[in-house]
Amino acid sequence: MLRYIAHRLGLALISIAGVVVVVFLITYLLPGDAARTQAGQYATEEQIQALRVQYGLDRALPVQFWNYLVGVVQFDFGQSIRTQGSVTEELLDRLPASLELSLGALLIALVVGIVLGALAARSAGGVTDGAVRGFALLASSTATFWVGLMAVLLFCNILGWFPSPVGRLPRGYDAPDTVTGSYVVDALLAGDPELAGVALRSIALPCLVLGLVVTPSIIKNVRSSTIRALDSDFTRTSRLFGYGSTSILFRDGLRNSLLPVLTGITIVAGYLLGGNIIIEQIFSWPGIGQYAYQALQSHDLNALRGFALLVGIIYVLLNTVLDILYTVVDPRVRTAPAARRTRPSARRPEVAA
Repeated sequence: MLRYIAHRLGLALISIAGVVVVVFLITYLLPGDAARTQAGQYATEEQIQALRVQYGLDRALPVQFWNYLVGVVQFDFGQSIRTQGSVTEELLDRLPASLELSLGALLIALVVGIVLGALAARSAGGVTDGAVRGFALLASSTATFWVGLMAVLLFCNILGWFPSPVGRLPRGYDAPDTVTGSYVVDALLAGDPELAGVALRSIALPCLVLGLVVTPSIIKNVRSSTIRALDSDFTRTSRLFGYGSTSILFRDGLRNSLLPVLTGITIVAGYLLGGNIIIEQIFSWPGIGQYAYQALQSHDLNALRGFALLVGIIYVLLNTVLDILYTVVDPRVRTAPAARRTRPSARRPEVAA
């Protein structure tokens, strides 16, 4: 087990090194001139050149890459051209807001996705299955920004069920003392349930929109893996013993579809953290997604690199943790490579069965 964990950690370090190189090259090749954007349209060539020298943009590509690598090793993503502050500190200040939003959306996506996926698997080919698949198709094919704008128009402006999209708290409320970074949890810890309720109402709508947008992938995973489990020999044996359909669905179907669902959770969690830029912008949410959007508008290369690296590192670590978790849930995953080496023609075990 320890050898497998060491192997996975080594692969994670290699993956992070690849992310570091790719992020630098992509941001370097972005069109536009960061110094000219920062200097403004009325700046002289001398002023623009002075900014290039200040931020090291006038140096050769290998020199810039080396300075970038040295900074990354020290977890220093450089200075923001737009705000003049430390990119690392600004990202860490905004990260709790994005984590609170992403975790809330992931919780909604899991509950809705597992329930709808299980219902669809139970009535495969029926009316309920068709309705769930129609919802998944509609949710996956609708643009996120359109869903967000329509949700604000309907639930905030017309019905008034949620406060206006002005950030984590409406005007007139002060943030609670930071303990966990979540305003809802920190307000409860501070003994202020009213503030916790206000914070919960502010985060509820963006979480719902973001969660429903990513639900289709979980629905498809749960539905397909549960159908395979319900069609297996051990499920037929359970039917012969007279177990009820609900018991078979949860004990034989849903429980044995755990591994594919874990795979889907990894992908969804990575998307939620790095792909919520539009939602944060629509709801004025002060997270790293909004920070990246503002950095892209001002061609702030250090801020963009810091955002992409932070999301990439978190995504790699999530995958590593879940890969290790696989071996706890099903040890055959850990022993599969050894089995293939000794028996080249042998098939990999069906981990979902």
